[in-house]
Amino acid sequence: MRTERIAGLAAFLTLVVVAASAAIRLAAEALGDDLVRVRGVHRIAASLAAILVIAVFVAALRHRRSRPAASAALVLMLALSAVGWATGTQPPPAAALFNQLGGVALAALLAWLAGRASTGPSGTEVDRSLAMTALLFAAMQIVFGALLVLLGPPLAIALVVAHAVLGLTAAAGGAALGVSVWRTGDGRRGAGLLLCAALAPLAGVAVVLPAPAIAIQVGHAAAGALLLVAVAHAHGRMAGFD
Repeated sequence: MRTERIAGLAAFLTLVVVAASAAIRLAAEALGDDLVRVRGVHRIAASLAAILVIAVFVAALRHRRSRPAASAALVLMLALSAVGWATGTQPPPAAALFNQLGGVALAALLAWLAGRASTGPSGTEVDRSLAMTALLFAAMQIVFGALLVLLGPPLAIALVVAHAVLGLTAAAGGAALGVSVWRTGDGRRGAGLLLCAALAPLAGVAVVLPAPAIAIQVGHAAAGALLLVAVAHAHGRMAGFD
């Protein structure tokens, strides 16, 4: 239970970092004086998350089946810290892409570890396959969304279509998984999955409206990451306690 809570808090703080990074990346000029506050939130959340990732790694040493994921989380955290330190507040495009995708991947890994440390019942083979499928589609839609920002107009139409299709598929998979979890009697987690599955496509629709607000742009990025994290937690929980 202790590992579950530490990993869950670390995943939450990493999501805060992802959201703050999205705000800085998408609307640095529009933030004005608030930019300093957002950067402060980013630094504090990242520092606390780093400490908790180390704690998760130490705790996972006692559980053989969790060590690979915990080790990957530690290595990824160190890499993100090194890139962030080396590139500063205005990273080049490649570094910004790594920070964006790496942050989301770290949050998903931590959520998976939190689910794995849970004492809940393991899922069926069908549920685990559904969770893995939703996880893959959610990850791919985030990658295509990041590439859309990086590459811009030359491939915009193809990337937008791929991002949208993958996002809808991931949301459908997350919703189906939520219904399945709900039917097992775990209404709270089932409702959480359904909510995340609904937020992601709604944010996607809102962001393509003319002149979307900063909150909508940041919310779009955060909603996609939140869906991935929710599905990763469900998959880890279904994998069983070790």
